[in-house]
Amino acid sequence: MTDKGPSIFTREFFFLNVILCCASAAMALFFQFHQYLSTLDIDPRWHGFLIGSDAITGIILQPLLSPYLHRGNAKKVAAAGIFTMAAALVLYNFALTTATIACVRILHGSGFVVLVAAMMTLFAEYIPPSRSGEAIGLISIIRLIPYAFIPPVVVYLVGRSYGFISIVTVAAGFMLLFLIPLAFIGSAHDNQRSHEKSMGLRGLMEDLKSGPVKMLLAVNLVFYSAYTSLFFFFKDFGAVRGMKNPGFFFTVAMIAMIVVRLAGSRYFDRMKKALVSAISMVILAVCHVFMVFLQGSGAFLFLGAVFGVLWGVGIPLTMALIFDVSEARFRGLNMNLSLVMMQAGFFIGPLIGGLILAQWGYGMLFIFCGVLNAAGAVMLVPMSRSNKANK
Repeated sequence: MTDKGPSIFTREFFFLNVILCCASAAMALFFQFHQYLSTLDIDPRWHGFLIGSDAITGIILQPLLSPYLHRGNAKKVAAAGIFTMAAALVLYNFALTTATIACVRILHGSGFVVLVAAMMTLFAEYIPPSRSGEAIGLISIIRLIPYAFIPPVVVYLVGRSYGFISIVTVAAGFMLLFLIPLAFIGSAHDNQRSHEKSMGLRGLMEDLKSGPVKMLLAVNLVFYSAYTSLFFFFKDFGAVRGMKNPGFFFTVAMIAMIVVRLAGSRYFDRMKKALVSAISMVILAVCHVFMVFLQGSGAFLFLGAVFGVLWGVGIPLTMALIFDVSEARFRGLNMNLSLVMMQAGFFIGPLIGGLILAQWGYGMLFIFCGVLNAAGAVMLVPMSRSNKANK
């Protein structure tokens, strides 16, 4: 068996994943948030804004913060993110109007962005370049796990007469406990990959001169725009086409994603990453268009599994590609920028998808999703010929 190089299973990698899981769990708690808003004296027209307002902070704050993060300050910034999220979770007790809830949501989102940005900077220090695909595959599983398990737990607790706000308040205390694993993360390896100086906005501009980096960030944007258009608008379409519970489409897809990443992460670094990502996006484009012709639960659940496999391969490989093509000093920054593109996709996809749906219906919406994935595949083709992108 070939030596794959340094192990990714270090103490630091483990504790970073524990903290990342905690941060995702604190966001997954808000599966019940729309139902909670319905109990308050707030105009329903504001509900969508209040639900999504925490994501807006990522689009603005993360690109401004990321260039100033480095191994010397990332732990302190992560601690600040944990304190901010814990404070926001407590403040939901006192937020009862549109304006106050919006402020708390923005504070909550800011804490999450600050924490995750610091985590990505630290992850970049502890991921061996030869194991980028495997490491990022595992990180993406950790981010998914709370979204698979926390929502049903919250539904159960609320059903047992534990108030939503009480659950959120208890979660604030648990957030603070995760300062303990953060303390166990040691100093980064003293090698060429470690940088104590922040690069600032000048460094950001220098980084964005790289054609492959810009291309991969654009691929992330179109990928997540297609994903969110499907996610937010599938429910009614699935119900009309014979699915008793359209939510199971994403349950099956999520299970398939986790299984693929658990079973396949160790093989990601043996693949031609750009080529496999491009093929995944081509098949996704076809699947989106094919969805227009489906009918019945069985057909949709099968397609959900196919989507899950393709998302399970394509998402971590694209993130690993960004890591691979980046200069060592820009790896943490570019991992953060890829998350900014994800946040932007979560805003742009539903915005444009909603307009298309209102004007032309589901057929054009899914064709739009297919075109986005096809565009991503086209952008990846030149990279598939690059040795660096196909390690």
